[in-house]
Amino acid sequence: MALHKTCGPENGMEYLGIILDSHYMEARLPEDKLKRDTEMLQSFQSRQSCTKRELLQLLGHLNFANKVIIPGKSFISHIIKLSTTVKPLHYHVKLNQECREDIRMWLSFLAQWNGAAIFYDRQITSTDDLQLFTDASGTLGYGGYMQGEWFSEAWPSSMQEHANSEEELSIAFKELYPIVVAAMIWGHLWKGLRIMFMCDNTATVSILHKGRSKASHIMPLMRRLTMCADMNMFVVMSRHVPGKSKLIADSQSRLQIRRFRELAPEANRLPCQVPHPSEVFRR
Repeated sequence: MALHKTCGPENGMEYLGIILDSHYMEARLPEDKLKRDTEMLQSFQSRQSCTKRELLQLLGHLNFANKVIIPGKSFISHIIKLSTTVKPLHYHVKLNQECREDIRMWLSFLAQWNGAAIFYDRQITSTDDLQLFTDASGTLGYGGYMQGEWFSEAWPSSMQEHANSEEELSIAFKELYPIVVAAMIWGHLWKGLRIMFMCDNTATVSILHKGRSKASHIMPLMRRLTMCADMNMFVVMSRHVPGKSKLIADSQSRLQIRRFRELAPEANRLPCQVPHPSEVFRR
């Protein structure tokens, strides 16, 4: 047995480059790797282009960090796409705006993150288990409910400009919006959970499953949700359910408060304060 490769007995040990701590029940990146990733991202932030080899090296480090940051895949989709635009490793690629956004999000996250993530529950928790329901109406509004706390809002007239899109907002966008709002309000209560969100829109289910979308007006929402999941240490999953199974949230999205009170008599008298769209879309 090679003594220099052994350790213990200890509460924390490094395994395949990740520190596993049974006292704090967390996995974390060593400080040197966290510092290295930050410095590498900062160097890319000031560059106009790089070789494919350099871009793949960055991807390798970020993919390794994703072993601890499970929801982090939403922050590398554009970098992956850019790396496929040329074949030879020595060819240069121009760092486009989308790629820079991925880099900026990683830098923002690493600045607030201590490199650690708790061990997630092996068991999946459905939103039904949490008494968590969200829904959106195409024209009226959106709403959410969790264990007596709730919100119900009409779509603001400024939504289009905050989405930064000239196209009509899709129903997938509108279904995702109250999920993001719920995560911003109640995400701190979901620490360590693998949450299965029930949604009646198949496109939204697919976006939540992949962690990204081809639609540019949806990615700001997905990035905000991923940031909430990373900072509060929960994992987002999704499954399709018929709309009729979400009667409470349906009444909220249609702004039918009397019907909502009948369906959820235990709900708090006053709703939760909803973050302004500018906060939801904040870069």
